[in-house]
Amino acid sequence: MEHSVGGFRKTLTGINQKNLPPTDSKNCEFLLSFDLNQLPYKSNAKDCILHHFHSMPLILCLFSVFLFFGFSSFLLGESKENIHLKGKALYNGAGSCVACHMPDGQGQPGSVPPLANSDWIKGGTDRSIAIALRGLAGPIRVNGKHYYSAMPPQLLFDNQKLAYILSYVNQAWGNQERVVTEREVAEARERLPQAVYTPQALLKKFPFDKKLNRKNGTFTPTYDDLITEIIQPIIYRTFMPGASPAAFAVALPGNHYFCWDAGECRLRYIWTKGGFIRNNQVHWASNGKPVAQFNGTPYYRARTTKLLGQTFDQLSKTNNKQPIYDTSQADNFPITIKGIEDKPSYLGYRLINQYPQFRYSLGKYLITELIRTNKDSSGVQRTFSLSPPTPIKFTLTPTEESSISCDQGKMNPDGTLLIKAEDSARFSIFINPKKESN
Repeated sequence: MEHSVGGFRKTLTGINQKNLPPTDSKNCEFLLSFDLNQLPYKSNAKDCILHHFHSMPLILCLFSVFLFFGFSSFLLGESKENIHLKGKALYNGAGSCVACHMPDGQGQPGSVPPLANSDWIKGGTDRSIAIALRGLAGPIRVNGKHYYSAMPPQLLFDNQKLAYILSYVNQAWGNQERVVTEREVAEARERLPQAVYTPQALLKKFPFDKKLNRKNGTFTPTYDDLITEIIQPIIYRTFMPGASPAAFAVALPGNHYFCWDAGECRLRYIWTKGGFIRNNQVHWASNGKPVAQFNGTPYYRARTTKLLGQTFDQLSKTNNKQPIYDTSQADNFPITIKGIEDKPSYLGYRLINQYPQFRYSLGKYLITELIRTNKDSSGVQRTFSLSPPTPIKFTLTPTEESSISCDQGKMNPDGTLLIKAEDSARFSIFINPKKESN
């Protein structure tokens, strides 16, 4: 950058040394008087320079404009490369966009739509800003495919960071949209209504180009408002009480349901009676109250430093106010490996015989967690693999409503499970409701 500034000054000095009319010489001296390294990011350098060029002869003016735009990325802001790198780092941060949309921008089948080559991105920067600031809750159609999902408002990022992220998404994975500025995000934050967008409200405000309408928009969910009999796994990416914004609600055959938190890479709770998340269609159009609700009471619920004894009614009310109850900062991850202090990093999930297998890393270790009903459908089986194998301590939460067992290691009364290295390559934890539980 200093080399570029030096070259700029050298060129102008050369011009000033020639026999120019007094006005032209004065203008060159004016430019040379600038301490270019002190220009702030949001300087009005362009207006200032053009104001002093109003009386310059045409040839010299055109030459100077050429010089100016050659260095405009320096004078007026960051280079596209720098914006791209900052946006990529924020996108891939712990608990950020990557948790659901994945490093390659492909999303998750059936629940999280893709960002890569998405029709929703094309010509839709204002729409993208609105979704990032206010969130989107409802069933949507992206590139001809259906997604049952909810996008939380990005409350943890300021205007500049959101601009970096949106700029990165606009130009990553084959997308060819423009850079987003901090000012655009700030103005939208002030201007947009506070409610979480429904697909209908969003697309009324920011409609698609006509040629994209057929494969994009919203649709009516095919599931009933209250699902009472589960015959195959159902996976929703949605807002759940007592979880970070990056949560999954999963229904298993045998009518066991659980919430898994991608923001923290852990199981939150399991319930059985009372049905899956209720009022699904109302939930998709929840207009600022995006937390899902269910009639049952969890028979297993993991405790953390950020989520203790609150009732689910309390958590739901908290969602209505904020609207997100963010618990992603808890520091007591249930899997402990000697010498590893890193927080877990979510890597996505895949389907194994239609059951979700979540993947995450802890330091140099790769962990997979497949959750399904056990053989007689009386409870939930969590099957883990750890690579490379190493001794671990797994902290579970004993409850009066459930029984917990494991096919490897030693389970202590306080819920601490000790697994040897040779057993950590594959082991299963079984959680069953007691008969009197709900």
